Amino acid sequence: MKLENIKKVLENYKLGSLKDCKKISHGFANLNFKITTANGNFLFRINKHQELSTIQYELRVLNELKKINFPTAYPISRRDDRFITVTAEDKIVIYDFIEGEIPDINIRTVSEMATAAARLNSIPNWQKFTKKNAINIDNCFDLMGKFDTAKCKYPEVFKHFSEQTEYLDKYVRENLPQGIIHSDLFPDNTIFKDNKLIAFIDFEEVCTDDLIFEVGMAINGFCFINNELDADLLKIFVQSYHLVRPLSQMEMELLPFYIQWTAHGMVSWHLQHLLEREYDRQLDRTNELISRVKKIRKINKWELI
Repeated sequence: MKLENIKKVLENYKLGSLKDCKKISHGFANLNFKITTANGNFLFRINKHQELSTIQYELRVLNELKKINFPTAYPISRRDDRFITVTAEDKIVIYDFIEGEIPDINIRTVSEMATAAARLNSIPNWQKFTKKNAINIDNCFDLMGKFDTAKCKYPEVFKHFSEQTEYLDKYVRENLPQGIIHSDLFPDNTIFKDNKLIAFIDFEEVCTDDLIFEVGMAINGFCFINNELDADLLKIFVQSYHLVRPLSQMEMELLPFYIQWTAHGMVSWHLQHLLEREYDRQLDRTNELISRVKKIRKINKWELI
């Protein structure tokens, strides 16, 4: 987006004149800029692919989080009290800009993150925010149906993915505690300062699902070092989370399978794109995750916990 277009959007806000603008990331779903105005620093997000209804859902959840003072970047309202600026090409939301850094993975940061995740997963009245997780087992089976006609073929990946989907199917359909989940708790979606959690960010994938999905995904994000599960980090994560939202016996028994499942779910996300075009970096990440899944599957569930 051109500088004059950003200035034009800012006319809808009470943030003062634009003083500086710097692109800070270019993801698949959006463009992010750090903007400085007369009123301070803000995150200017251009949503390129999200549907308007999805953005509205995210903002409703953030409004609920504000009631409990949850640490995150909140949207800034326009002059007309709306939060989304819709142009001919884009959907724009301006957020608080949170100063800090992506954390190092260590005992303290894992404990901080697990505690906050459990707090998020404990929000009451979550049923009014019901939204299906984009990563789900039915989508994995649908993806398998596209392998034969895919533009790009990966025989070994396809073979593993099909077998692993069949294997996990019975484990991820149990009746487990559900609620709101961030669903993408990786270090680059958190902001820390001096090993202290400042905020969870990027709630684009927020949804409702089995809460143990959040646990499995966050373990994938924070408890693996060089693609190997770190037993000490896993232990501190489970202990810290459990103190805020106690895990049921069934959740504990299924946790090893959900660590596999969430890694497998990430494979499914990458494969959706790899079927249409070859991208070495994405294929490398896919193979890394497959290797991870195979290792976790070999560990006895009692040894893991």
